Amino acid sequence: MHRLLTAIVFIVTIISATETKTQKTAIFIECRFCNEDFIKEQIPYVDYVRDRLDAEIHIMETSQRTGSGGDEYSLYFIGQFKFKGKNDTLSFTSSVDDTDDQIRKERVRVIQIGLVPYLLKTPLASLISVDVASVLSSPEKVEDKWNNWVFKIRGNSYMNAQQLSRSINIFGNISASRVTEDWKINFSTHGSYNENMVEYDGVEYLSTSDSRRFSGSAIMSLTDHMSAGLWTSAWNSSYGNTDMGLAITPKFEYNLYPYSESNQQSLRLQYSLSAKQVGYTDTTIYFKTKENLFSEGASVSYNTVKPWGSINTSISGNHYFHDFSKNIVSLNTGLSLRLIKGLSLNLNGSGSMVHNQLSIPKGNYSIEDVLLERAELETQFTYFASIGFSYSFGSIYNNIVNPRFSGGERGYSVFF
Repeated sequence: MHRLLTAIVFIVTIISATETKTQKTAIFIECRFCNEDFIKEQIPYVDYVRDRLDAEIHIMETSQRTGSGGDEYSLYFIGQFKFKGKNDTLSFTSSVDDTDDQIRKERVRVIQIGLVPYLLKTPLASLISVDVASVLSSPEKVEDKWNNWVFKIRGNSYMNAQQLSRSINIFGNISASRVTEDWKINFSTHGSYNENMVEYDGVEYLSTSDSRRFSGSAIMSLTDHMSAGLWTSAWNSSYGNTDMGLAITPKFEYNLYPYSESNQQSLRLQYSLSAKQVGYTDTTIYFKTKENLFSEGASVSYNTVKPWGSINTSISGNHYFHDFSKNIVSLNTGLSLRLIKGLSLNLNGSGSMVHNQLSIPKGNYSIEDVLLERAELETQFTYFASIGFSYSFGSIYNNIVNPRFSGGERGYSVFF
């Protein structure tokens, strides 16, 4: 693989900090998990405001996972007031081994670079120097002994107890993935064990559950709007009354927007077919101990991130071919909206009409499994909803960093 390396390093030096507040440029930073206090300490030559409507520059950060397990961060610089129409986008990528400190320093470096074109139109222009470190125009061959494969091993366990109760949870996962421009391949296997015990009135109630799953997928890039993939899986689950399940599922996806814009917006249409062979631990309510199942599914999802907020919504459906009444329809939606200056609204909800629970066992569950939610119960619907808002008013400036009595805080901003 040959890669053209062009390394241009901008070093922005603010020689004087004597500018008055009215001479400083007002910026608003919007990000999910960035330490704003650190940014303020490293970039003190601008004013930080609490609302995007007061900012001359709105900096919005989004991120998406890379094939190596790191993240690609995109920073959108949106000019307002005297900078209206002057927009830019800069990106940086972290590796899976990068620490929080490395990521926050790189974020600050990229923000400084992004601010330069705006600051050149302010009195600070005379105080800024730009050094071009090097420009390497000759191609260089890059060797990757892993050929883009990334492997992860993860495990955790925890236990808590008191005199009359205890809980034990153990989980392990091994995965391998390879992501290129043309292919996205992933294999993973995991297992879990959960145990809960409660003693009441001299009687001990014990419930356990365990599961294991292997899954694999291969996704091929067809065009900048289309993709096709194949999923396979094998599993067992005491919660799902499954002794052994095997499935193979081809899928097709069309994105109305180019995939290159997915970090900002996407409108995806998906279609899938699935073939499953399932063996049940106990006889089901349909008097089955094993069966072969064929189904199809479709979904539509829309995601966008804008200065006024974000929208994430999807609707999906699936049915079995042997009985179209055995189906499920689900709706998921989330809205983060800035209504007026200082007022933000968050809405999240999901719901499903459930008519496809073929694995429910015949007979009654034990009271321990029901109360401790260790077995799947028959239902015709599920739903979740949340609503929240925040309102702030007062001084629009938010420049001061005071770390006293905050040793346990990470200083992360909240994203609405």
